[in-house]
Amino acid sequence: MASNYRYKPKGIDIRVNKGKKKALDESPCDWEGCAGLGGCKAPKGPDRLREYYNFCTAHAREYNKNWNFFSGMTDDDIKEWQVGARHGHRPTWDVRKNTAERAKARKNARAGTTASTAEGYGIFGDGGAELGEAPRKRLSKMQLKALHDMGLDEGANKADVRRRYTLLVKQLHPDANKGDRTTEESFQRVVKAYKILKTTDLG
Repeated sequence: MASNYRYKPKGIDIRVNKGKKKALDESPCDWEGCAGLGGCKAPKGPDRLREYYNFCTAHAREYNKNWNFFSGMTDDDIKEWQVGARHGHRPTWDVRKNTAERAKARKNARAGTTASTAEGYGIFGDGGAELGEAPRKRLSKMQLKALHDMGLDEGANKADVRRRYTLLVKQLHPDANKGDRTTEESFQRVVKAYKILKTTDLG
């Protein structure tokens, strides 16, 4: 084989960082009186965590043994820092506050009103607090036929359906007609229609 042969992988090398060697840090050690090379970083203090001392390995080890993150803090400051560390020191608020406004916003969103896109607290005056009449669901063919069999239009609600059902049962039931079976087919159609409407929350 030729001496100038270089291995080349198949395909395209898609690595972002091609593995360049890091240049050695040749800055001097920041420890007073040390002439060694500093290559180990150590933070300058709790309030300056992004600023570093540059120590040699031995002095970095010594510095880390004696360094206390909480030095100079009171017990209350330490507790406050520990509580803040739970959520990354980001701002928080109590979830129990404004529950009424959140419930109102959820209700508006569920109702499908124009206020469902509103923020719900009325800050921007977008009408988030007012709740309009909820739009009615579209009825299926079976529901429309059941309403028609009971003599109702598609705008009927539960109370209308129940009222109409009791009235028709009293009129069409064979026992109410002294055993006359001529209305039995209509009676069965009304009972079936009511069962359909009841299963679809209209009865």
